[in-house]
Amino acid sequence: MTTDRPEIREIVTKAVCGRGSYTYLRSIDLEVPVSHKTIQVLGSHISGSSLDSVTVIEKTKQGTAVEVKGRYDIHVWYTYDQDTKAAKTTVTFIEYIPIELYGGESITNPQALVEITRKPRCTKAHVKNLGDRTVIRVEIEQQFAAQVIGMTKLKVAAMSAAGVGVETVKGQELVPPPQPAGNCSYPVSDYYNLKCDEDLPEEYDDDYEYC
Repeated sequence: MTTDRPEIREIVTKAVCGRGSYTYLRSIDLEVPVSHKTIQVLGSHISGSSLDSVTVIEKTKQGTAVEVKGRYDIHVWYTYDQDTKAAKTTVTFIEYIPIELYGGESITNPQALVEITRKPRCTKAHVKNLGDRTVIRVEIEQQFAAQVIGMTKLKVAAMSAAGVGVETVKGQELVPPPQPAGNCSYPVSDYYNLKCDEDLPEEYDDDYEYC
């Protein structure tokens, strides 16, 4: 007995070809005027996080990556010499998300979709002396997730449609009736429409009304 084997075909389609995610840690220094002494950080906050552009690139060592460009604002409150001050700076960044490609197929016209899965947040803010100047160093954490979408060639299994079974009564073919409208008092799968009225089985009542 032989069995039908699926036929392998190649199709060209637009599909997700790779994914990647990465958490970035970076330090940003906010300059403090040299006249400010006895500095103590009161708090920090980040606002206005946004992405300017995303691009699929080929890095020499890391392989495929998504280049992310964006910006956000850092706000810091601190005290100095019995006074209080608020400092703000806008940070522009360029980060690279490593991408793990599926299969290894060639990709044409690749595009990137990037999501900020964890908005930038301050994990620590402290005063640091750098020789002749003093800065408030803010430690920042941020996480991205990326997908690479492009035209690629895929192999799929193609099989012929399965045959439809036919039942007979007294040599006459039976076909399942159409789905009745509204509520029905009997299971549709238990009844069939005969091709000829005279071939109606004897056990069925002539004045039976179908719903």
